[in-house]
Amino acid sequence: MTPSLLALLAIVDAAFAGFRAAAGRSARIYKRAYYARSMLIGTLFGVMLVAVLGGVTLLLLAASADPAQQYTELVAVGSRMLWVFVPYAVLVLNALALYLFSDHDLRAFATVAILGPFTLLRPWVIATGAAVGLCASVDRVTWILTLIACSSIVLSGRLLDRRARLRL
Repeated sequence: MTPSLLALLAIVDAAFAGFRAAAGRSARIYKRAYYARSMLIGTLFGVMLVAVLGGVTLLLLAASADPAQQYTELVAVGSRMLWVFVPYAVLVLNALALYLFSDHDLRAFATVAILGPFTLLRPWVIATGAAVGLCASVDRVTWILTLIACSSIVLSGRLLDRRARLRL
């Protein structure tokens, strides 16, 4: 359950990163298709990232002296990380729901008070999640995998932003 939830959060985060990369870059009046395409590109990027990270994890587990113990350690770290990521995701998704299903004033509030600041806090939330996850771990492979995965998620937003910038 924990690996699946972390993968889902990474893919949804990449979809939103695709949207953020496209936001404000088009002078089109009707932008729904433009934003949908950007979110699809972000989602596909997230799926590829999760697949690569999953493959690396499987290779390292196969090379481990005790794969069951290594997997248990990785799941324990991931479970602790979810204590940081899930509340953040719930708050962001509630702000998006408020934005999508409310009047103009509440949309402005959702954007200015929640979505904007939480977008800026995203790398710090990921770093905090990694720190909380790794706080009780002494396994070097777990540390390396966790730091690579978290860094990859942070960098995915930058790569999608760069891609959108270069397409102009």
